Amino acid sequence: MAFTNMQHSENPFLQLDIGCDALESLLDYTYTRECTLTLDNINRIIDAAKLCQMTSLFQYCCEYLMNNLNDENIFHLYNFAKIHSNSKLLYVTYEYLMRNFIKIIKINKSFFELSIEQLIELISNDDLNIRNEENLFDACIKWIDYDIEKRKSFITQLIHNLRLGLIPIQLFITKIKQHSYIKDNDECKPIIGETLRLLYKLDNDGLMDTDIDCPFIRPRHAHEMIFAYGGWSGGNATSMLEAYDIRADKWTVVSTDQVPPRAYHGCITVGNKMYVIGGFDGIEYFNSCRTFHLIDRIWNEIAPMNERRCYVSVAYLNGLLYALGGFNGHVRQNTAEKYLFETNQWSTICPMHVQRSDASACTLNDLVYICGGFDGQECLQTAEYYNPITNQWTMIQPMRSRRSGVGVIAYHGSVYAIGGFNGTSRLNTGERYNPTMNTWRPITDMFHPRSNFAIEILDDLMFTIGGFNGLTTISNVECYDDTTDEWYDIADMNLFRSALSACVVDGLTYTKIFLYSNETSIVHNHSTSFTPLPVIRTTNVGQRTTPSLTVRLPPITLTSLNQSLRNFTHGGIQ
Repeated sequence: MAFTNMQHSENPFLQLDIGCDALESLLDYTYTRECTLTLDNINRIIDAAKLCQMTSLFQYCCEYLMNNLNDENIFHLYNFAKIHSNSKLLYVTYEYLMRNFIKIIKINKSFFELSIEQLIELISNDDLNIRNEENLFDACIKWIDYDIEKRKSFITQLIHNLRLGLIPIQLFITKIKQHSYIKDNDECKPIIGETLRLLYKLDNDGLMDTDIDCPFIRPRHAHEMIFAYGGWSGGNATSMLEAYDIRADKWTVVSTDQVPPRAYHGCITVGNKMYVIGGFDGIEYFNSCRTFHLIDRIWNEIAPMNERRCYVSVAYLNGLLYALGGFNGHVRQNTAEKYLFETNQWSTICPMHVQRSDASACTLNDLVYICGGFDGQECLQTAEYYNPITNQWTMIQPMRSRRSGVGVIAYHGSVYAIGGFNGTSRLNTGERYNPTMNTWRPITDMFHPRSNFAIEILDDLMFTIGGFNGLTTISNVECYDDTTDEWYDIADMNLFRSALSACVVDGLTYTKIFLYSNETSIVHNHSTSFTPLPVIRTTNVGQRTTPSLTVRLPPITLTSLNQSLRNFTHGGIQ
């Protein structure tokens, strides 16, 4: 009963301060388990539900709030969840706030109403999703400027809670040390001096094993990571799984149950599972598929495909997983099929115009694109797309180069085809397809030529991972920023391998399991202040080519030996 624990007096009537519209909603919910909720009435109904101790209605209202969470109401809902101790709403609002903090404070004026204690609680949090620490400094300055006379004295407390060692040394000197709030502030001098000593030491000595607990350089937690699974290494297939932390620029080997090795497969994450499709182990060409549960770390088999597919291309679109082309041990295939998760069944779709193994696929604008590959005779430069509504394939403008073992991915409204093998050499070239103009245009060359590599989008950057350079399998990783048309070197994987596949795993729940469950005390040498979100993303094997002369670093998180010698473009809060 709603009123079981209420105190009664001698008065037989109980007077409740509930408006008519809220009371009507309470009655609707009591009889139907539903009521009309809007942003206008939600507070009144929540108050009424609390007053009447209707826990299920209160949870019903919290579900509504979670579904209507946005940048403008996040501070209000986060505080609401803390006040009412609603763990589910608190988790959702916390993760949303941590992930989108810089974007939120650009438009949410509630940021300027935070107390100094609330602001410090946020900026000191390891889970804060910050690409460039100087952006957080900009935010603190704007918070001070909102009420400068009362807040200027807080500058020491604020910079004490920033990861100042993650800022490039030249930028630190010009932007932080010389700031008018800091340069003549005696309380700030010890912090500035200690940070400078650390940055100079890193410049002179390099990043030797450095205590990660040092508050100035401890990397914040990533909210998404790349999984790189399987591949071909040392003449054999492998089952190694590695996770990449973009904030620490570090690859971590993930321990799982032992499963048979697999190469030339496809990989995708959907919900809380990673799906591994087809492939080859050196002997057998697989039609089998397996899943890796991200919470339980357990491997399971799912329904096999209708055909064996090694060198397969995979894509995900509108709740369906597509497996395209490949090699069955006898012929290169033009067949394709789709997987329905609800029924655990594969069914065939219209075949492609061209037989393709060693191709790569992606989805863009509700279409599935596949590019390049090998037809058994020659490396291909053709490309086509599949329309699920019409169940038809349509040829598009051919690529500028033949590319087998290519990496294909959708990035900022374009289809990118990177690397591969043209029949003569491994490529480091790349090109971008404009679906509106039906044209391909070249992009800056990669540092390393590669084919049969993994490709993914992480933190708004395009990553190319491992592969074969024409002589050997490689562990090199680099990323591309289309806003600058430049490539950046990234930390190497732990294993040299080609024929691997990768996917993005999204969410603090998972990164804390695989990256931070045993916080190490060492910052690895690969840290470079890297400047650079699925929830569902796919990749398969692809290729690359020769190095570029570009040497600018990207946006990651830790300050490296050479940071002060590089040019950076850092955007503040506008």
